[in-house]
Amino acid sequence: MTWIVGAPTIFGYGFGISDVRVTLGDGTERDCLQKVHQVGQFIAGGFAGSVRIGFAMLETLAALLHTDNKESAWDPKAVAEWWPQDARDIFVQFPEEERQGQCHLMLVSTHPTENCGDGSAPARSYIHVFKSPDFQPVETIGRKLLHIGCGEYVKPCSDAVETLSNDHQFFSMMMQGEVNNSGGMVSMVGHHLTDILKRTQPHGISSHLHYCWVYRGNVIIKTNDHSTRGRWTAIPSGSGINREEGHEVSASSLAEPGGVLFQMPRLASSWEELESLLGTEGRTAVGSIA
Repeated sequence: MTWIVGAPTIFGYGFGISDVRVTLGDGTERDCLQKVHQVGQFIAGGFAGSVRIGFAMLETLAALLHTDNKESAWDPKAVAEWWPQDARDIFVQFPEEERQGQCHLMLVSTHPTENCGDGSAPARSYIHVFKSPDFQPVETIGRKLLHIGCGEYVKPCSDAVETLSNDHQFFSMMMQGEVNNSGGMVSMVGHHLTDILKRTQPHGISSHLHYCWVYRGNVIIKTNDHSTRGRWTAIPSGSGINREEGHEVSASSLAEPGGVLFQMPRLASSWEELESLLGTEGRTAVGSIA
């Protein structure tokens, strides 16, 4: 199963946060799947539902959005208008038993030229959600979060999205992470969600997460690796977009003697990789659901 959360921001980027759990055809679960990927110049996509269909969607979208000109990029709103027909065409090509797993998609994007205001205002970002079978786009309004996957129907998860979307004081506290630290708000939101997932352990959702920042000019995807010692937690903060290359901070470098490192397990980032990973264990990816 899956939980992917996304929102635009006033800081020049949109973000998505995704778990890594997959339910196999035999009903067992594994934390082994990367579900959010870059698909365009300033666009990332994540999926829930049939893993096979989800990867087919992202691979096709990436091919459609591909450009060799690094100075050009798609208008996210134009993509949201034409993509549903392509998504429907892909969906119906799969057998009924695969389509029963459904396919929900989230696109996180930043406009190549439009800003949140005049002059030097930050770039405008978007979140669009598309759900089978018609894949009609739903765009978030304001700073409200959208989410897909079984987390929509799990109370701790839906309560978290409700709080982040509507509790102005709490969200303002999360925004403090942005001070002198581009992307720091996402680290704070992600840490909050990680804590909820670790405490409640909802069925079908992993507490191992990917954080995705989509800037104008860069898409950054990181894990929620962190180290704990007693009541203290050390996390790499922010996207690192303003850091010099080679100056990234990892959770392992923050770990202290006696601390516990929470680290992402081995993941598959394509259908072929998932087949290979599970095949080494004598299992199959057929029928897997994210």
